[in-house]
Amino acid sequence: MYESFYKLRGKPFRLTPDPSMLFPSKGHKRAMSYLLYGFDQGEGFVMITGAVGTGKTLLIQKLLEEIKQRNIAVASIASANLDGEDILPAIASQLDLAYEGRSKEALLQDLKQHLIALSARHSHALLVVDEAQTLTPAALEMLRILSNMEQRGRALLQIFLVGQGELRRIMVDNHMEQLRQRITASFKLEPMEAAESRAYIEHRLHAVGWNNDPALAPGVFAGVHRASRGIPRKINLIMDRLLLYGYLEEVHKLDEAALKTVLDEIRDEMPDVPQTLEPAATPTAQIQAKERAAATAQRESEMAALELKRNEILLQLMRAEVRFKEMLQASSPPAPAGSDAVTADPPLLHSGRKG
Repeated sequence: MYESFYKLRGKPFRLTPDPSMLFPSKGHKRAMSYLLYGFDQGEGFVMITGAVGTGKTLLIQKLLEEIKQRNIAVASIASANLDGEDILPAIASQLDLAYEGRSKEALLQDLKQHLIALSARHSHALLVVDEAQTLTPAALEMLRILSNMEQRGRALLQIFLVGQGELRRIMVDNHMEQLRQRITASFKLEPMEAAESRAYIEHRLHAVGWNNDPALAPGVFAGVHRASRGIPRKINLIMDRLLLYGYLEEVHKLDEAALKTVLDEIRDEMPDVPQTLEPAATPTAQIQAKERAAATAQRESEMAALELKRNEILLQLMRAEVRFKEMLQASSPPAPAGSDAVTADPPLLHSGRKG
């Protein structure tokens, strides 16, 4: 519809994740670095959390695109309240293993033998669990058991946990101590600030050939950021509707008045949702939210401190490895005269195009 009207090559603000459209925000670049570092460790858990719509699934898709040239077997599941009895069949299904009528013990043995066979072929096995905050404690414990599988001191399976903020609160629970100790890298995706929100919108538009048609008034960028709170999926929703409005009204400049009309239409369609697109909190809900926040503040503070310390250690290791490679290069003898061989060390970490 509006694509041809504005001479765009495609829809710039799709709600479904598209790795080719990933915007390199500061948060996403840092998250990608930690993901790649955690992946290179080849063991334990890597955890990515963030609010709905912050781009967690897109980030994982981009990671898999980054490592697709490596010899890797990936199993990916979206956990819809899976419990300890469901998680093994779900994983077995993704690995093309028979699971119907198999006991838990038999499935564990099947999975271990399959992972051993992959390891013998020098293949890395990775399990990605999306919406991990919905897993039951029994399912999380089963994942911990799977992460303990090893052969000759090498882990057979690495696990990426992707979920909303509730996942972090689950991890600080005392009953999750053993699992928490096996987290090798973690990162929390935050909403974008105003400047990045504008850059994100322009990035998406330029990706489909935008040539300032429609022209966007400066107030539009600020208004979209306020209404979306910097969450990419909400930005996509608002901008898609704004472009549709421009097409229907046959205008080539969109201003604050047009944005207000679009936001009013969205509120009319969802009368309980205010301009920020967040559900209005009732007094009771506000009190309950404050009580929950107070009850978990200390544990979240502990988790944040541990994560900060772990990330500092990771950065130190990254810098140490770079220095070590530089020392090796400096101390290596010069290449024989006339040699055409050139050796270059790959970068320690790379953060994917775009976040």
